[in-house]
Amino acid sequence: MKRIAFFGLGRMGLPMARRLQLAGHSLRVVLHSNPAPVQELQALGAHMAKSPADAVSEAEIIISILPGDRDIEALLLSPGIKKAVKPGAVLIEMSTATSGCVQRLAEVYGQKGVSVLDAPVSGGVKGAAEGTLTIIAGGDSSALEAVRPVLDVLASKIFHVGVAGAGKAMKAVNQMIVGANAVIVSEALRVARHHGMDLEKVYEVISSSTGASPIFLSKFEKMASEDFTPGFTLALMKKDMKIALAEGEGCPLPVASLAYALYLMIGEEGEKQDFSVVSTLFQGNKGSPQK
Repeated sequence: MKRIAFFGLGRMGLPMARRLQLAGHSLRVVLHSNPAPVQELQALGAHMAKSPADAVSEAEIIISILPGDRDIEALLLSPGIKKAVKPGAVLIEMSTATSGCVQRLAEVYGQKGVSVLDAPVSGGVKGAAEGTLTIIAGGDSSALEAVRPVLDVLASKIFHVGVAGAGKAMKAVNQMIVGANAVIVSEALRVARHHGMDLEKVYEVISSSTGASPIFLSKFEKMASEDFTPGFTLALMKKDMKIALAEGEGCPLPVASLAYALYLMIGEEGEKQDFSVVSTLFQGNKGSPQK
């Protein structure tokens, strides 16, 4: 069993940390603005460290899953943590962020003899809770194999896609497809309504046809019923589409650019809702996109 410092106890991070602690690993976490996740993990046996530096000081593995580049670098490139991390540790950065961010981490920590893996995930909160995530890993293959038993607690599929940063780039490609797909599903829903189709029959037919996709299967009925209870929020999709466009700088990306612009049309009032709320741009009064 491993000593693991875990940073980022949000909607994804908490169920992941819970699984690791229940699997017998020794987690070290840090109290932050919301004490509830830390208290829950403490009740399961996790140790509350005095500070981030204290958390990593004896850790064999450091896992972070944070909102974005700024948060990652503010934490992991802080002088206290850089000094406290021990040579031989493995840093697993699991956030959806830019490839440049993890490359900077790899450059800094490589000088200390610390391996850096970028390992963003796909599968949502349900996958995090059930241990069925897909992990897209970049970095040294021997480091990945060393921590695979830990990652197996979290994921049913683990892909090694290249050097540090390659995982983030691959995740950006995935999110580009997800974001654009949700927009076209929204348009298809509008056309189905325009023709007075039975939406349950639409779902049944398309689910068995070539138009089916994970996004159609998971979001069409929610779009149709206007149930935007968050699974993956609009705010996160805006962030991920921005990252995808940055990773594709220099490439022609008209569809992804338009999809991102459409997400931006929904203001802050919708950012805590599921990203499928983009469908409301096309359904407003069951008519044209809102201006």
